Amino acid sequence: MEYPSKSEVELALTRLASEIGDNTAHPFRVELLKIHGGQPPQYTVVVLSPNQMLLREKLGPVIGRSFSLGVRSFLLTVPEALRLILKYEGAERAIRRLSE
Repeated sequence: MEYPSKSEVELALTRLASEIGDNTAHPFRVELLKIHGGQPPQYTVVVLSPNQMLLREKLGPVIGRSFSLGVRSFLLTVPEALRLILKYEGAERAIRRLSE
């Protein structure tokens, strides 16, 4: 299975930020965290935008979880990243990834 790249996840997060009117050049920093032993990777996400509370409120329902108050960094699993891409980059790309 091919996993989303960090740039795809970052682009989807940037589109989420633009949806709430955040014009920060880079509202998130994303890194791919490779897991050994055949496990799927995870994505480390750091919120750089000053609108972090609004971004967390908008992101929570998309990926299906809530965030603690003040959280600036978190991990995304592959299914969460795919849900995010599905919403903000289009269904065709995410469905193609799920079928691989």
